[in-house]
Amino acid sequence: MDFSLRKGGYGLDNNTYIHILTDTLVKKNNLLDELLQITLMQEEYISSTPPDMDSMENSLTEKGQLIDKIVSLDNGFEKIYEHVKDEIISQKIKHKDDIIALQELIKQITEKSTKLQALEMRNKNKMDIIFLKKENEIKEFKKSNKTATSYYNNMMNIQQGESYFIDKK
Repeated sequence: MDFSLRKGGYGLDNNTYIHILTDTLVKKNNLLDELLQITLMQEEYISSTPPDMDSMENSLTEKGQLIDKIVSLDNGFEKIYEHVKDEIISQKIKHKDDIIALQELIKQITEKSTKLQALEMRNKNKMDIIFLKKENEIKEFKKSNKTATSYYNNMMNIQQGESYFIDKK
C-alpha cells in the first residue's frame, strides 16, 4: 500500500483513494476480529489448570504479527487520508455515502479496540496472579530448602561432635 501521494501520483483520482481508505478499514476490522479471537484463546490458556504457557507464548507471537499488520495499515491510512482530507471536507455531499461507510467502520473498530483492551486487562490481571503464585511457590521452596540444609548441617555437626567425644574416651 505504498502509493505515491503527490499530485498526479499514479493517476488515481480521489474517489479511488477514498475506496482505498474504506478497504484499509475493512482489513483493520478483520485483523481486530482475529486479535479478539486470539485474546479469547489466551484467556482459556491462562484459565486452564495448569496454565498452558506454551500455547500462550505461541499466541503472543501470532498477536505480534497481527499488530504489525495493523500498524502498517494505520500508517497507510493516515498518508492517504492526508491526501484526500480536503476533498472529503469540501465535498461532503458528493462523498456522503463514503463518509457514512468510513464512520461506521471506525465505530466498529473503536468498539472492537475497547473490547480488546478490556480482555487484555483481564488477561493481564490473571497473569499477574499466576506470577504472584509462582513467586510465592519459589520463595516457599527456597525457605524449605534452606531449612532442610540447616537441619542437615546441624545434624552433621551433632554427629561429628558425638563421635569426637566418643573417640576421646
